[in-house]
Amino acid sequence: MQKFSCPICQSSAEGNHLGDITMLCCLRCGEFGIGPIASHEISTWTPRQKANLSGWICENQKFEIVSSNLEKLRALRTPTVGEKAEKLLTFLANEFPKPGEKIATNIIFSVEGLEISSVDQPKVFVESRKLMGVSWSLDLRELEFLIYEYLVAEKNFLNQVEGSNLKITSKGWSQIDSLRRGNPQSQIGFIAMWFDKSVDQTHLAIEAGIRNAGYKSFRVDQKEHNNDITDEIIAGIRGSKFLVADLTKHRNGVYYEAGFAMGLGLEVVWLCRKSDEKDRHFDIRQLSTIFWEEDKLPELSKALENRIVATIGRGPLAEKN
Repeated sequence: MQKFSCPICQSSAEGNHLGDITMLCCLRCGEFGIGPIASHEISTWTPRQKANLSGWICENQKFEIVSSNLEKLRALRTPTVGEKAEKLLTFLANEFPKPGEKIATNIIFSVEGLEISSVDQPKVFVESRKLMGVSWSLDLRELEFLIYEYLVAEKNFLNQVEGSNLKITSKGWSQIDSLRRGNPQSQIGFIAMWFDKSVDQTHLAIEAGIRNAGYKSFRVDQKEHNNDITDEIIAGIRGSKFLVADLTKHRNGVYYEAGFAMGLGLEVVWLCRKSDEKDRHFDIRQLSTIFWEEDKLPELSKALENRIVATIGRGPLAEKN
C-alpha cells in the first residue's frame, strides 16, 4: 500500500494504482476509486462541493469517480442541518449500539478554540475526520455545531459526558428507532428507475405490482413542481413506505436514491432487466433481485407484488383495487 493525500478532503490515505484508477482508503471519506482527470477537476471545486462529495462517498463506498460522473457529483445537494445531524446520530448508533455506552471522540474544545487532540486517547474512539465525513460537515466548526448545539442542546439526542465524550440519550434512541422504522403510516412506494421511453411499459408493470400489493406508486418525473429535482426526490423518498429500485442501465441516481432510502430505514425492493444482470455494481450483487424480461412484464408485476407483500405486508389500498 502506498501513502496518498486524499484528493477530496486532503486527509491521509492509503491505496494502490489499478490501471488508470487509484483505489484509496481515506480516514474521512472511506474507500473509493478515482481517475486522474477527476482528481484534477475536483481540486478546482469549492470547499462545500468537496465536503458534499466526501459525505456522499461515505454513503457509497468503493464508488469509482471518473470524468463521466463528475457533473452529477459536483451538483450534489447540500443536506439541511437536520439531515446532517440525522446522519451523524445514525452513524453513532450503528458504531455504538449498546445503550448507555460512552462514545469517545478526539475533538477537544478549549478556550483557544476547536482542536484535534492526539494525546491520551482511549483505544476505541471515533475519528473527528470520520464524523465530518458521515455528517457532510464543511469543517470542524460545523461538526461542533451539529454535535453540541443541535444534537446536545437543541434536540437532547446526545449528552456530553466526561469532557469531549458523548452518550446517546433515551430521547436519541427513540429518534433512532423512529428512523429505522421508516414511515409506517405511508401508503406510497417510490419508484427509482431509468427515465427513458424504452422502459415505459416496464414502468407500467412496476406500477401495477405496487398497486396490486395495496400501495400508491410515485415516480418524481410524473409530478408537476417548481422545485429543484433533487429536493423533490429526497422529499418523495422521505414520504414513502418503501422504494423499488430498477437497476436497468445502472443509473447512478438509482443507486443514490436506493442508498438514501436504506439510510432512512426504508425497505428497498431490487429489480433489474435480465440482460443487464452482469453489470450490476458488485456491492449489491448479493442482494435478492427480481430479474425481468421485456416479453414477460405480467410476470414482473406479479413477482413484485409478491415481494412487497412478503417483505413489507399488504397495503391498506388492496381492497380498493
